[in-house]
Amino acid sequence: MKSFPRIPHPALAGFLALLALAAAALPRGARAGGGPYNTLLVVNAVSRDSRQLGAHYAKAHGLPEANVCMIHTDPHKPSVSVDDFEITILRPILDHIAREGLAQQIHFLVLSMDIPTRVNYFNSVPAALFYGYKPKPPDAPTCFIVPDSVNQYYASERAYTSTAGWNRTNMPIVFALTAPDLKTGKAVVDRAVASVADPPPADAAFCLHGSGDAARNVRHRTYARAAMPFAWCGAAGAPDVRPTSTAVPSRPVALYMGGFAYIPTNFPGNIRFAPGAIADHLTSCGGMLPEPCLKQSTVWDWFRLGATASYGTVCEPCAYEAKFPDPMLAFWYWRGFTAGEALAMSVKNPYHGLFAGDPLAAPFARPPSVEILSPAPGHRTDGPVELSISMEAHPDDGAPPVYLDLYIDGKFVRPVVRPLAPTGNDLVVQVGGETFSYTIAPDEDLYRAAAGLAWAVNSRGLGRVKARAVSDRVELTVRDPLDPGSGAPLPVSVSAERGFAKDLYIGLRAGTPDLVVDETTGEGRACLFLHLGRAGSYAFAYPLDLSALPPGPHTIGLVVRDGTAVQAQSQTELPVEIVAKDLP
Repeated sequence: MKSFPRIPHPALAGFLALLALAAAALPRGARAGGGPYNTLLVVNAVSRDSRQLGAHYAKAHGLPEANVCMIHTDPHKPSVSVDDFEITILRPILDHIAREGLAQQIHFLVLSMDIPTRVNYFNSVPAALFYGYKPKPPDAPTCFIVPDSVNQYYASERAYTSTAGWNRTNMPIVFALTAPDLKTGKAVVDRAVASVADPPPADAAFCLHGSGDAARNVRHRTYARAAMPFAWCGAAGAPDVRPTSTAVPSRPVALYMGGFAYIPTNFPGNIRFAPGAIADHLTSCGGMLPEPCLKQSTVWDWFRLGATASYGTVCEPCAYEAKFPDPMLAFWYWRGFTAGEALAMSVKNPYHGLFAGDPLAAPFARPPSVEILSPAPGHRTDGPVELSISMEAHPDDGAPPVYLDLYIDGKFVRPVVRPLAPTGNDLVVQVGGETFSYTIAPDEDLYRAAAGLAWAVNSRGLGRVKARAVSDRVELTVRDPLDPGSGAPLPVSVSAERGFAKDLYIGLRAGTPDLVVDETTGEGRACLFLHLGRAGSYAFAYPLDLSALPPGPHTIGLVVRDGTAVQAQSQTELPVEIVAKDLP
C-alpha cells in the first residue's frame, strides 16, 4: 500500500491496516447520496481520537485509501489564525487532492474530530474551506453581515458538485465530524451509514418547533412557508409545526428545528431520533466548541441525543436568520438530498456556521441501482474485458438512471452514460379544462426546461394560472381552484410527449392528482417534477481495456445517478486481477 507522507506516529500503521480491511470488505451493493468515491476524509495525525474515528469512518463508508488525507495541526486549539489555517489545514488538503488526482470527484470533505473548528474566532473552519475566509471589517458594528458572504449554493435545490464552481472556490461541502468523545463520534457515523436510502418509519416527524424565547425563536415566521410544499408535492404527511412549543415529539424525529439557548431538560431519554436525523437550535454558541458561551447547548448535545447532523455558530451571530438554516431544509432533505447538501443549501451566509456530523446521511434518497452481471468477481485478464451492466430505477417510484461514471481503483476515469438532450420533446399540463404545453428548445437542460414550462403557463394563464420554476420543479398557483359543479379541487394531469424529437428523453409527473387548496389564500397549488430519461431499466455491454494497469488486483467501480436535480446515486464494484501478458 502507498504510505502517507509526513506521518511520524507508529499508531498510523494500524490506521492503514484498518483501511486495507475496509477495502477488502466493501460490498458490491448500492449506496446513495454522496458516495465514498466523492468524499475526502481529513484526519489529524497528531490526535489518537482523530485517527481512530477516521479509521472507523473510512471502514464504515468504504472509502478508498487515496480518499484519506493526513494533516498535522494542534488538536487542542479551538481556533487558529488565518496563516495557520492555510498552512496546516487548507494547503495540505489541496496538495493531497492534486497529488492523488481527485480534483474531478471530491464533493464532500469530512474533518475527523480534534481539528480546530474556528479561524480567528470568527469563521468556522468548514465555512472557510467551503467558500473562503470572510474577514471582519475593521469598522464593523456589533451586529452585521459581512459583505460578499452570500453562499451561492443557497436554495439551489440541486445536487452539489465542487467542479460546478459554486462560490468560485471549487471546494467540497465541508463537515466537522466532531463529538465530545470517540464513542459518540462513532455512533454518529453508524447512524449515517444506517440511514442511507433507508427511510425512517412512516410516522417520522419533521419538527418545526419554536419556544417562548423571542430573541431566538425568529424562524417561526417562516415555518408555514416551509411546510406548504410538502402538501403540494405529495408528501405522505405534513411537518409538525409548533411555533412556540418545546414539547417532546411523540413520534420518531427525522428533523428538529428550534429556537432556544438550552435543549429542554425533558428531551434526554424521551426524544427519539431516526437514523440520519438533522437537529439544530438557533442560538449564539451552538458551534462554539469545546466551551460554549454561557454554557449554551451545542451540536455535541444533539449528537448525544441521537442526531446525525447539526449546525451551530462559532461566535456571536446576532439573530440574523441568514446565518442559520432556512426551514426549507426540511423539504430539501425530504426530497432526497444528503444531509450535507440539504444543510449547505439552507444557510445563506454561513461564515460563522459549523456544519457538523456526517454529511453522507441520506434517508430519503431513492437512488437507481447498477449491477455488473459479468464477468464474475476476481476475473483475471491481461487487459480486455467486457462488462455486462444492468441499471434500474429505484422501486419506490424512482427516476430513471441516466448518469453512469467509471472509476478504476477509486479514481474517476470517464463518463459511461449521459442523458440525451430533450430538444423537441413536449411537456403538457392540464389543470381542469385548461391545457398548457411547451416544446423544449435546443440547448435546454433540465432546469431550463422547467423554466420554459413555467413561462408557457404564465403566458397563457393570464393570471388565472401562474407558475414558478424552482430547480427541476414547477409550482402552480390557481386563482379559482374548485370545480364549479362539484366544488371539488380541479384535477391536475401531466404528460411528456415525443414532439418532433426522435424519441422521448424527459419525464414529467405531478405531486398530487388534484389541486391542493391553500386555506389561507383560497388558491389552488400543485407541484410538477421534471426528470431526464425515460427507461426505468436497461442493460448493455461495455468493452473496457485495462492493459495499461500494472499486474495485480484492481477494482472497477460504477456510480449511477438518476435524472432529477437530486441525482441520487448508488455504486457497485468488481474486483479483477490483471495478469502479465505472455512474452512471444
